[in-house]
Amino acid sequence: MPIEQHPFTSNRWLQNINNHLVKDKWFLKRNIENDTISFGFMPNKEVKSIFLGTFPIWEITVGPVGNQNIEFFYGSIVNDFWNCLGFISEMPINNLSNRISILDNYQLGITDILETVNRNPENCNSDDCLTALKYNNILKLKESFPGLKNIFITSGGKGPVGNLNNNKNVATWLKHSLLGHNIQGFNNNGFVKSITIDNIEFNLIYLFSPSNAANTARQGEMNRNNNFGINNLNIQEFRKLQWSYFIKQYHLVDTTNETIDSIYNTVINNEQLLNYFNN
Repeated sequence: MPIEQHPFTSNRWLQNINNHLVKDKWFLKRNIENDTISFGFMPNKEVKSIFLGTFPIWEITVGPVGNQNIEFFYGSIVNDFWNCLGFISEMPINNLSNRISILDNYQLGITDILETVNRNPENCNSDDCLTALKYNNILKLKESFPGLKNIFITSGGKGPVGNLNNNKNVATWLKHSLLGHNIQGFNNNGFVKSITIDNIEFNLIYLFSPSNAANTARQGEMNRNNNFGINNLNIQEFRKLQWSYFIKQYHLVDTTNETIDSIYNTVINNEQLLNYFNN
């Protein structure tokens, strides 16, 4: 199986960026042997929240440059991450510059937990096809960005974080990357888990997966709860409700945004939905 290095740390993605102001936000921490320790797109030193993914699809890791995907985090055209984030941020997403502008304007960092992997089969984009060889060190990221408090993830679910032999997702890889550290809170239930790593506190916040593979689970939740009393509620709208509620609550606390504020108010005025998100 060939070894794949993350295209952020290999500088594959950076070659698409000419703006030196953007390159200054391209954070790479290396040791004296020049091995990557931690990495991420971090808009400024005061970043308090990051999106933490797993690893890019093979097309934007080892595939030919110039395909229809965008060479950046969550760059697949079949992933709904940027559609959802663009809607609630009220900003366009049709190119890399637009997507970086969202992160800049809302001071959101973004990175992945895996830095080097084996992928088998070679053209598989499921997390189940990945074997972790090297992790992104989140504690070292915290050292460089001491304000980091919130880790938004889009795979892992509401239940306790399991082990890698049960399920491969960003939450289990994050937990496995911390072997040897004193960790607490990963076994809790809830969309939001208060975790500690060597007595350093984080909020680990699960946002509904933007992958179509998760649509069946979302539809099941909606069906069991009679659409939370909301007429014509669909999967995309359900995702926007959940994302907006938690991003507003934990990151955009003091920021005015008409779209996200309106959605947030919809949630807090719907007792059934509010209880579901908070329990």
